[in-house]
Amino acid sequence: MPSGNRNTIGFLLKGYPRLSETFIANEIALLEKSGFEIHIFALRNPGERIIHGQVRKINAGVTYLPDKFWPNILYFLSTNIRLWRRTPKNYWHAFKVAFSRSMRRQSVSTIKRFAQAGILVHDKLSSAPVQHFHAHFSHGPTTVAYFVKMLTGIPYSFSAHAKDIYLQGDIEFLTRKIWNAKFAVTCTEYNRRHLISIVGEAAPVFRVYHGIDLNMFSPHRKIHRTRKKPHILSVGRLVAKKGFATLLQALKIIREQGIEFECDIVGGGELRQELQAQIDRLNLQKNVHLHNEKSQQELLTFYQRADLFALACEVQTNGDRDGIPNVLVEAMATATPVVATRISGIPELITHGKTGMLVEPKNPEALAEMLISVLQNSSLRNAMRKAALQKVQQDFDHARNIKLIAEFLNAALSGENIGLVSTLVDIKRSSNSSVPGNTEAVLCEIE
Repeated sequence: MPSGNRNTIGFLLKGYPRLSETFIANEIALLEKSGFEIHIFALRNPGERIIHGQVRKINAGVTYLPDKFWPNILYFLSTNIRLWRRTPKNYWHAFKVAFSRSMRRQSVSTIKRFAQAGILVHDKLSSAPVQHFHAHFSHGPTTVAYFVKMLTGIPYSFSAHAKDIYLQGDIEFLTRKIWNAKFAVTCTEYNRRHLISIVGEAAPVFRVYHGIDLNMFSPHRKIHRTRKKPHILSVGRLVAKKGFATLLQALKIIREQGIEFECDIVGGGELRQELQAQIDRLNLQKNVHLHNEKSQQELLTFYQRADLFALACEVQTNGDRDGIPNVLVEAMATATPVVATRISGIPELITHGKTGMLVEPKNPEALAEMLISVLQNSSLRNAMRKAALQKVQQDFDHARNIKLIAEFLNAALSGENIGLVSTLVDIKRSSNSSVPGNTEAVLCEIE
């Protein structure tokens, strides 16, 4: 069990705290609870208005690195020059890698991440000594960790998620970052197979589902309702890959068939005005309501009163896509039947016809048909609730899943074989795969 500064883990994050990255806050809080000493290094402060309650439970100190390159150019230069004088051989080797990649890609991004690594090493590590870095997202934060290792020898690991995997324009550099890491984890088997196809089966890449807090998201909290209109819920950032435009088209089809409903769409993002204009254009103002982004505690009320959860994720032309959106897991944990699209890692969570229903993306007609089918079939909804809750309890309990990351970090700190640790944990999981609690009794309470 880790203890004391001897095992301090430096978490490298693009921004902290972020409302859309609750899974990172959960991970840090649970690792601290397991005994790890953690210090957070963030590449910027997003300055968001809403902060999840979990963030307030985190004891880790936070150090912000300068993010804007040109306004801070003198600080970047002076600090990196001092570091070069202190460790010229390591610095020059790392600088050549950063400079050649920046020239090859005609972008200052890699040089900027290298310079941030220089500031972290020269100015920040003395007050926050770290034995191992763990970065979230395989682009910027992992690039900083990669250069910190070149400058100091401090090892690193990282978590890869979605956009950071599929929008990688430089596969060679991603491969280099994976092979130089102690390990890499990703949140879906779909992602893991994609990464393995790039870097080879022997690479230290492992699948660890994010999971959610099953004490917070629970079917016990479901609100008993007597109103006649079915209530549809969708939650996510208002960006193209979430497929909200397709969902709105499907809702228009449902209303044209004379089916009354209410729909709440919760989230913030760049497409808010565009989606509101689409709602107005489709004359759905009385049926569909856009809500600003909410904390997890605030979201509970929406889950509690929903009859059906819909998410129409899609793959963008540039390759951007989701992994397994946590909101789907949250809905299933609160016994809300789900309809989603068959992309990326979503079929790992939703078995069509059992734990939920799947349709092809960008197909509003198919989505509308499936939503109507589920809304009009109470026996199907009840069967899906039971199977969905069992699936979430078995594979998406964040406390259980984060224990695997803790095992990996312990192995990295002690020099153990991480592949062997993964094998032993898989064996332990398969021998203890029973679902906690009485699912059937729980669901009877909300029928």
